[in-house]
Amino acid sequence: MLTLNDFSFLIVSAVNNLDRLKGAYQSIRSTYPTNEIVIVYENVSDISMDLEDENLIEIHTSNRVYVSAGYNLALKHCTKKCFVFFHDDTFLAKNFLENIITHVSETQFCNFTTVEPPIYNDPNTNEKPIMDFGRSMDVFNIDKFNQFCEKHINTLSNYTIDSPFGGFFMVGYKSSLYSVGGFDEYFKPYFYEDGDLMIRLHEAGYKFVQVLNSLVYHMGSLTSRSGQEGIDSTKITQALYIKKWKVPWEYMRHYTLANGIPYKRIPVEILCKNCSNQLQELIDLISEKGSSIKVYFDAQLLHQQDFEYLQTLPYILQSIEDKGKYEIGNLKIIYE
Repeated sequence: MLTLNDFSFLIVSAVNNLDRLKGAYQSIRSTYPTNEIVIVYENVSDISMDLEDENLIEIHTSNRVYVSAGYNLALKHCTKKCFVFFHDDTFLAKNFLENIITHVSETQFCNFTTVEPPIYNDPNTNEKPIMDFGRSMDVFNIDKFNQFCEKHINTLSNYTIDSPFGGFFMVGYKSSLYSVGGFDEYFKPYFYEDGDLMIRLHEAGYKFVQVLNSLVYHMGSLTSRSGQEGIDSTKITQALYIKKWKVPWEYMRHYTLANGIPYKRIPVEILCKNCSNQLQELIDLISEKGSSIKVYFDAQLLHQQDFEYLQTLPYILQSIEDKGKYEIGNLKIIYE
């Protein structure tokens, strides 16, 4: 049976805000005085917490490690059975571990619930309560946050729900995560590394639940979805995801995670006539030269449905068993 001290809190921080990092650390330490905390300082060698804490492990790096390599490094130095993926802008509510511990197993990961300020126009739900307790340490009030959480928990009719999509903010066994290799460091700078991990865990048979009464306040995104850096990072890692899986994340999320349709990678070579530069960029990510299955089309004849077919070929081609010629929409398929 797991105990509270079997959990290690893992943080990767570029230390853009040292006070905020110290606040995140203190929110853990004031609630769990002896739990292990691992902090990876990204591209930082001259800053530390400067504390006498025998259960604090600090790792300095001289280069950008981003999310995937950073949390893999934290996992490597973690000495406990279980991990908690944390950010340096995340703050615990009372009974965080007590409310999640009974749901964690070697075959099941748990997502905890983030309370967030109204930054991105997300709807206010039990899965993600929207409430503004401040976006800086000078206005954040942990007592008001805990008061809100206590009242919020009392309104919940259920404390857990299925969480087929998983997500970064999770708790689980280190050995289970390692069974699929941890984060793929191919994904950098950031974004889509968690989607890739969720797919691999799903394929390995692991389950996810979200624990609605295990709450944190997520002050503001560590890797902002807005701003030019976030836009550029999204474009880069979205392409990396498609190149790896040959299907955009959104379709894998819908077909495999939401509806349980198995994914099977099937190599295919795509040959396009009258192709725009944008469409050719997508084809270059999906197509594999020399494959026995070839897809031909004229881009000027394509409809919206054809574009969806093109982006979901691994699901479509699973039904083809015999060599021959096939058509789906305006795509011509030859299996040699």
